Amino acid sequence: MRPSPNRPSGGGLPAAESTRRSIRFVNGALASLSKRLPADALSTDPEDLRTRSHDWWTLGMLRETRGDRPALPLAVAFPSSTAEVATLLTWAEETRTPVVARGGGSSVTGAAQSGPGTVVLDLTRMGAIIDVDAESQTVTVQAGANGQVLEEALNRGHGLTLGHYPQSIAISTVGGWIAASSAGQASAGYGAIEDRLLGLTAVLAGGQVVSLRTVPRSASGPDLRRLLIGSEGTLAVVTEATLACAPLPPGYAWEAFGFGTFAACMHGLRDALRRGAHPLIVRGYDETDAALNLSAAGHAGGCAAIVGFAADAPGLEDRRRAVRGAAMANGGRSVPAGYGEHWLEHRNDAVATYQRIMGPERSFGPGVAVDTMEVAGVWRGLPALYEGVRAALLEHADVAGCHLSHVYPSGSSLYFTFLIGGTDDRDAERKYLAAWDAAVRTTLAAGATMSHHHGVGRLRAPYLADELGPGGTEMLRRIKAALDPSAILNPGVL
Repeated sequence: MRPSPNRPSGGGLPAAESTRRSIRFVNGALASLSKRLPADALSTDPEDLRTRSHDWWTLGMLRETRGDRPALPLAVAFPSSTAEVATLLTWAEETRTPVVARGGGSSVTGAAQSGPGTVVLDLTRMGAIIDVDAESQTVTVQAGANGQVLEEALNRGHGLTLGHYPQSIAISTVGGWIAASSAGQASAGYGAIEDRLLGLTAVLAGGQVVSLRTVPRSASGPDLRRLLIGSEGTLAVVTEATLACAPLPPGYAWEAFGFGTFAACMHGLRDALRRGAHPLIVRGYDETDAALNLSAAGHAGGCAAIVGFAADAPGLEDRRRAVRGAAMANGGRSVPAGYGEHWLEHRNDAVATYQRIMGPERSFGPGVAVDTMEVAGVWRGLPALYEGVRAALLEHADVAGCHLSHVYPSGSSLYFTFLIGGTDDRDAERKYLAAWDAAVRTTLAAGATMSHHHGVGRLRAPYLADELGPGGTEMLRRIKAALDPSAILNPGVL
């Protein structure tokens, strides 16, 4: 006999009464939080909940545009100071309420995707530039500072640059860069976010504030700044950061080359770095990606590479000769330097293109999904890694192109763009997940890393233990348990 909905089953509360008590608890908890924060710092407006329920992850956008109902958070908090973040995390620990920290919401891995029972901590009101130290060439900002706004302020007011230009710079924040272990388009010259971060302020679960002083380097124990880089809001919430800046270049000087094979392109760029050319920007494209990115600049086919220097770099001509020598020694041929200028002008167009394809416009129609995947490995295995991941993607995708955009003396990232075509959105989702699974497993089997700069999020979380191994996984679990014993910080990622 089915129990009555108003009668206890097995001695528990009636279902309806249990639901009412849960609602009363949630409402009471939110009322308590609202009293602790400024009047306009907590919202339960349905539109605020909806827009903060997901980020730019392809799967989340696909599900929303096909009409799936998103799992909404309980509320969205809009703190404006470190103290208010501490207040919220103190409350969250007391009530055991999960918190998802969010900046620009530009994650493409589901790292900023909320869920039922969570409170979203939206940091976009924390966008102030606190200090610019012209002598030390540093800038201190709140973590919600928009990347493009900050860069333009440094350019105009101080003749400085962050040197950190992710493709998402117009829609991402400094805190998001730290959380995802971001790398910018000029990483060959300026390094990635770990090379720019000098100091930070963060808040632990429970509300304790941690201030890590601004220094160029420290050997005073493990570097706690690095511990939070790539932690995706699971260990603490970063609220302020001090970043290294550099003089703003007056412009760029470009070299561009064509190659018969992608392996030759890889080797040419590898050798250019080893010859001490010290460029700011290095990019190499396979045939598919070259056609997508450079055909409008006159590229007629084959693989291609562009290398950019600061126009006022000391010894510029010697550097350019070193790059040309490395390219020619690997079968490269010079092509118009306009390739570099074209890339610079259109380097972030892909953000709007992605939005048109995956957003409400669905410019390619239903049943289509497009995404990117950035892996990395050492030079010895890079050509085989490229071939393996590309083949794995093409088992399920219609198109897959690749470029090198973050190059090191020991290896490089491989940044794949792929397009899935299905009979409908459900079929596209199935193929999308199968493509990711095959490509990640191929990457890990090759001894490479499954993420260079987009992070783990919910997309790659199922594979993290395979990359870290048993010992690494246990180490991360112990760190998480020590810093967030109630597991309230961004559950479901890492």
